[in-house]
Amino acid sequence: MSADLKILAENRVNLFLAEIAAWLHDMGKCSDKFIIGSSRDKPSDLKYYDIKKDYLSNFDESNNEIKSLFEKRYVDFSKVNFINEKVTLNDLIVKGLPRTNKEKEIDKFPWLVRTLGRCHGAAHIEKETTDKVYKQSKDCTMKSNPFGFEKKIDNLTLKLTNLPYSEMENRSFFVKSLVESFNYALGDTRRPTNEVTLTDWSGIVAALYKSTLAGALLLGEKIDPVELKWRFLSIRFNSEQIWGNAQSVPVLTTKKELLTEGLDRVKILLEETCPLGNEIYRDENNSLFVVPDIPDLLDKIYEKDKSLKQLIANEFGFEGEVVVTTEIDTETWWGQKPDRNDNSQENEIPPIAKILSNEKPHSTADANSIEKFWKDSFNRGICTISWLRPQGPTSKGFNRKASDCWVERVTGRAREWYNNLNTTIWIDEVADTNNRICLLTGKLDLLEWLKPDGYISTLKVAEAQNEVVTKNPSFARMHRVWKTTKEFWEDVESELKGKVGPVDSRLKITGKFKPENANIRLTRCNAYKAMLDRIGFSIFYGENNEYLIIDNLKELANKFGFNPEKCADKSPTEYLKEYLSNKKVNIYDSEGQNRLNPIGNLIILNIEDENTPYVPAIPIMAEPSVFMAIVPADKALEISRLIKIKYEKEMGKVRNRLPLSLGMVFAKSRTPLAALMDAGRKMLRKSNKERSVKEDKWILKENPIENDKLITLKFNNGIKWEVLSKMGDDITPDIWYPFFYVDGDLQDSSDTFIHSFKNSEGWLVHINELKEGDSVKILPSKFDFEFLDSASRRFEICYNENGNRKESLKALRPYLLEELDSFDGLWDICSKNLSNTQMNNIITLIERKRDEWAVEEDKTIFETFVRDVLYNANWNNGRKPDTTDLDKLEDAAKSGKLRDILELHMNILKLRAKEVSGGI
Repeated sequence: MSADLKILAENRVNLFLAEIAAWLHDMGKCSDKFIIGSSRDKPSDLKYYDIKKDYLSNFDESNNEIKSLFEKRYVDFSKVNFINEKVTLNDLIVKGLPRTNKEKEIDKFPWLVRTLGRCHGAAHIEKETTDKVYKQSKDCTMKSNPFGFEKKIDNLTLKLTNLPYSEMENRSFFVKSLVESFNYALGDTRRPTNEVTLTDWSGIVAALYKSTLAGALLLGEKIDPVELKWRFLSIRFNSEQIWGNAQSVPVLTTKKELLTEGLDRVKILLEETCPLGNEIYRDENNSLFVVPDIPDLLDKIYEKDKSLKQLIANEFGFEGEVVVTTEIDTETWWGQKPDRNDNSQENEIPPIAKILSNEKPHSTADANSIEKFWKDSFNRGICTISWLRPQGPTSKGFNRKASDCWVERVTGRAREWYNNLNTTIWIDEVADTNNRICLLTGKLDLLEWLKPDGYISTLKVAEAQNEVVTKNPSFARMHRVWKTTKEFWEDVESELKGKVGPVDSRLKITGKFKPENANIRLTRCNAYKAMLDRIGFSIFYGENNEYLIIDNLKELANKFGFNPEKCADKSPTEYLKEYLSNKKVNIYDSEGQNRLNPIGNLIILNIEDENTPYVPAIPIMAEPSVFMAIVPADKALEISRLIKIKYEKEMGKVRNRLPLSLGMVFAKSRTPLAALMDAGRKMLRKSNKERSVKEDKWILKENPIENDKLITLKFNNGIKWEVLSKMGDDITPDIWYPFFYVDGDLQDSSDTFIHSFKNSEGWLVHINELKEGDSVKILPSKFDFEFLDSASRRFEICYNENGNRKESLKALRPYLLEELDSFDGLWDICSKNLSNTQMNNIITLIERKRDEWAVEEDKTIFETFVRDVLYNANWNNGRKPDTTDLDKLEDAAKSGKLRDILELHMNILKLRAKEVSGGI
């Protein structure tokens, strides 16, 4: 008879100690000795297996400091006590290896040790069998990402010795410290298997081991290690439904934080309260845990007749307003085949991609919970934040057309911001001097990298006995892939702040509020609209009669008549201080019951600088696949270029298999946030159910050109790629990552192909072995943009089956990401040689004729007209650009690309060129 979940809580400490032993069983790899000992130029007298012994005293009974700490909790610290079996942590760490499950070794080791050895083997699919190894130098050992971009590692020993061993009783803190240290270390230093970090590797082993022991407790039996299998527990939800319709950034961030906090509570429940396993994946719609192979696990009872499924729902929170889909996957898997033979076909890969590719669930509310909210409340109106609860019941909620619960939640988020002003949650502060913002979206098409037969297997390891060995899609490798892409977006989030730049200060007002009637009171930590001289701006009421202006101060100064030429001795901020001083401004509650009439006026008694610098940008999402942030419109292109450059540097070797999609949704700052977010999601949404990006075939215009560390590829469509040809040491040729699927049945010839190989999908040809005329398969990276002059404009963002915009005038969108450079170059040509008026006249003439004439039937006349228009334009100083530039402009004008370039730069970004006299 199986036990209930209480048995896990009763054995919590032993489960934690066993998990930590699994984390540490390869800890010697986080040391400089390991780097030296694994190098091609290692000293002859250095032995790797001496390394662990340097640190085992941290787990020995002789360590009095740590022993006394655990004795206070009545724990035999030095041993894991589990189902009538005691094993020291030292023995687990040293002996928990796969060889303990060999037939001749089984009787020599306890079940706990053999089980750890089996978990080690199950996770270790990335140890491909090959005699060819590519050891690195001890003085220049590099860590690679999964896509071939390397960085040097060193000083590992310090990271290991500085681990807080005396804090092992605090599982969360100690594991976090392990992750931070092991992120720098490698499971294997040899190329090209130097991409899996010790965090990826040891973390997977720990997850498998912990869930195995939990399963043994629940089933009441020790399962033979060679029979072990695991499952995924998935928690799935639809983030778009949860926070996608938020009306303001404070509401959006509040809902996102509630979602994150709920998932974190579930993580603590499953990892610590009822230690079943560990979370191994999380994105904007999913959280996955490794759990034991128990099909009815969700029905297990913990306390008060509550099942695990109910516990998860309770910990997730939202009081029934959001219901997550919690499932135990029906598919079991064993990772590497237990007998560890060389037949990789018998390995069972965790089905992460299958779960992630499932249709997003409807995160609907629980009807019973919602019914309780409305008991005796049917005349109160609906909450305009949750759209589920009734308004009120107090004036705090009624005044905001919301429930008291949600007003308090959102106000709490605003209060957090007010107590730490080094960020912003206000779109008006993000707007540029033209009062425009941009929702920047990014997506990495990751799913094919998480499939058992996906792109990981296109990466080469070595040639062995006339056969090519490719990488196995191991659990650790999949973990490394999604962690790398998540870190990529997190880095972008950090780096874009440098591109946007800080604002040095805000303006703080001390004033006296006079309400229209005695029943009106301002809500603390809430935003209001101020109106003076028919000009509106946003203010935030903090406390003690203090208010902050939460607007772009330069733009606001311009609205109030600031002229830099006439006010050369004043900054916009100083001008505003003088202009607003002692003024009386009307106050409106733009989210209240009476939005059109003022609720009172504010007499400004004092206005001064609030000197906390902040970056006017609002990060929204940085998940493995998806990125979103609201930035000033005039910084959007610069940030897009930053992302493009970073992508080409860190993922450029596999860019044909890992496409990046960028979207820029421009809008005025007062555009409804829900409309802005909906437009951004439309740019991210798949146009093809099987794959987000449709495969193209590009033809090589000429043979690859190698120059120093780069190989240049030129294609017939005008695109040029520069791909790194060396590894991170700038010396070792990269023979492992930059491969291309070439169309057609190529003849295998050792004279032609040295590094290329064939798999079930076709020929993978190394970049050095490509030839002029080769047709290569590309998953193209693209970018798109749109300006929401009205909220309804977002409905024009829709794509056909080929992934192009349906509207005829925007049919060229999305553009290839590489064309972002030509957008900049062609605008540079135009703006240096033509005035805005002339550019507008030229494009109007061309597009009018395109519309009037049947251009698709006969392009000759239209193309002649375009050439005449450009050649006869009134160029600055009467000098046309050189022939090459003029030809580029002509091609762009014929295709319609020039129309999009001028719309983006002149109409959306409001950029101007030097005006010249005359016309076209």
